[in-house]
Amino acid sequence: MSKNNTLYKTILTISGLIIIFAGLKVADKIIVPFLLSMFIALISFPLLKFFQSKKINTPISVTLVLVTIVSISFTFAALIGTSINSFRRSLPEYKEKINVGIDNVSRVAENFNINLDKSFLYEYIDPNFIMQSVANTISAFGNVLTNYFLILFIVMFTLLEAAIFSKKLKKAFSDSDRSIINFQNFSANMNKYLSIKTIVSIITGFLIYFALTIIGLDHAVMWGLIAFLLNYIPNIGSIIASIPAILIALIQFNIYYAFLVAIIYLIVNVVMGTLIEPKYLGKELGLSTLIIFLSLIFWGWLLGPVGMLLSVPLTMIVKIALESYDDTKWIAILLSRNIKE
Repeated sequence: MSKNNTLYKTILTISGLIIIFAGLKVADKIIVPFLLSMFIALISFPLLKFFQSKKINTPISVTLVLVTIVSISFTFAALIGTSINSFRRSLPEYKEKINVGIDNVSRVAENFNINLDKSFLYEYIDPNFIMQSVANTISAFGNVLTNYFLILFIVMFTLLEAAIFSKKLKKAFSDSDRSIINFQNFSANMNKYLSIKTIVSIITGFLIYFALTIIGLDHAVMWGLIAFLLNYIPNIGSIIASIPAILIALIQFNIYYAFLVAIIYLIVNVVMGTLIEPKYLGKELGLSTLIIFLSLIFWGWLLGPVGMLLSVPLTMIVKIALESYDDTKWIAILLSRNIKE
């Protein structure tokens, strides 16, 4: 009978999860801004505590945090907008270089009795494709920011609520001490994760910008910003960030420079993403590398690019929730990086 009960609970749990995830998929336009707001609020909470430690009351502290968020977001928007406008102005020059390259390739092919349809190449080898890929990458995140003021309001009210949240937990749950401990553990892990990830992303973006500036690649600021932003996406973000820069190096210079740019990205990402970052992130998150990668795919499918960005925090929430109940603790163990003896 106990086996039947266990099977029944398992089927019920899986069915419930499927319904929940289906609901999230349908309501992603509402869920994504809300999750992003929670994410920003969590990042901002240490700054709020800093202002409060200086004897500044909570409303003014929250206002200062919001001013900081707005200042940073507008600075990034200005840098990205300036870089994209500069890139657009360079498109005619890139188009001309591509046409010259096609003519050269066609002449070489003729020497080997190979006939190439130059009109076909002119049509499909176009720098606008690179522009579009960069724009799509950035706009995927920018679309969420159409709800910018809604996100700011949610962040504001979340930070105002944070001061009394532990008291509400005590009132709401009989085992409030355990709930508070779980929430504190999650907050601590996420703050450490975001701190490490942000530092690594800043260094990665700066190294890419510095190296590409040295070799003279156009729009190095934009490639550095893209490297910084996409480094928040585990595993594949740095690969996506390298593709437009490599293509521009091929257009601006030649295949050897494109290979050099690829080597630069490889070295930076191996050092930062393979050697330094996992050394600290693995310990703080307690998630296996496989689970991090699978969560990236799953949350990206469910919630789009923002789901990729939030894949690790969301998986951590699931893991902590699973650890809170004996019936599901075994799943949390499977998600963990290490097993405590």
